[in-house]
Amino acid sequence: MTRISFCIGEFARALLALTLLTGSGLAAAQSNYPTKPIRIIVPFGPGGSGDIVTRTFGQFIETLTKQSVVIENKPGANGIIGTELAKNAPADGYTLMLSSNSTHAANVSLYKKLPYDPIRDFENIGLFGTLGSVAVVPQGSPINSIATLVNTAKTNPSKVFYGHYNSASLMAAELFRVKTGAPITGVSYKSIANAITDLIGGQIQVVFLEYASGASHIEGGRLTALGVTGGQRHRTWTNVPTIGESYPGFELTAFLALSAPAKTPPEILDTLNGWLNKALTDPVMKARLDQLGMTTRPMTRDEMRRYVQQEIDRWVTYTKAAGIEPQ
Repeated sequence: MTRISFCIGEFARALLALTLLTGSGLAAAQSNYPTKPIRIIVPFGPGGSGDIVTRTFGQFIETLTKQSVVIENKPGANGIIGTELAKNAPADGYTLMLSSNSTHAANVSLYKKLPYDPIRDFENIGLFGTLGSVAVVPQGSPINSIATLVNTAKTNPSKVFYGHYNSASLMAAELFRVKTGAPITGVSYKSIANAITDLIGGQIQVVFLEYASGASHIEGGRLTALGVTGGQRHRTWTNVPTIGESYPGFELTAFLALSAPAKTPPEILDTLNGWLNKALTDPVMKARLDQLGMTTRPMTRDEMRRYVQQEIDRWVTYTKAAGIEPQ
């Protein structure tokens, strides 16, 4: 009996030592994070606001850590394809995703069966910022104001089409339809690039683009801005009215954030949250986000978790107001 007890005691001590050694090795690996390239999945196509912000942040991380950051665009199904890919990735801090109001709020209301849960399946790290959208038409279009858009749609029922490629572009147009009574009809696109191509080509008449996506096209003279969905005029396009100026109460904003698969080690999540909040005060990054028309808001991880739940609730209200039935 004594011999057996001794063996069990020795085994327990050996197991404890191995656990401590493994734990210390894991902690050391985490404290040295990152030791290899980081992948950030963008669940939308190139050229959109999420893509622009993610690439800017990726450059910030590369400068800070001397490790490469690989941006992967995985568009489709209103962000679901890329989001599900991120959900199923290893929870080691080396696969992250650009999350948004589409992936982590609106989709909960827009789809009956969503293959992920924005709260349960993800660690929501922090917020890049919020931004509105701008209603745009091709340069030279006879539709040159919000009033003209409404009148044209009412005069030509079922002949004015809007393009949408994510929840913000869909919801902005649908709320516009409900609020103004303009009978505009939606056309779904896989990416923003496809929507803009058809807009310029005349297949559709209007698109609601996020500020960051619309900026280069507006300033380059290819598209004309009619009105913005935010509560205030865009700081760069001060001559472009808010839609709420003509239709009080109309306001819609979107958010862009950083997330990781659930169960990513908390030490890594804290590191990433610190990098993100530091990036928001970095002169180069801040200037870029300001240029894109984003309102930044540093958050702790706990604040971000609560924020995502609040946004889920807010988009339920938007969806009901627009009369959209879940697919």
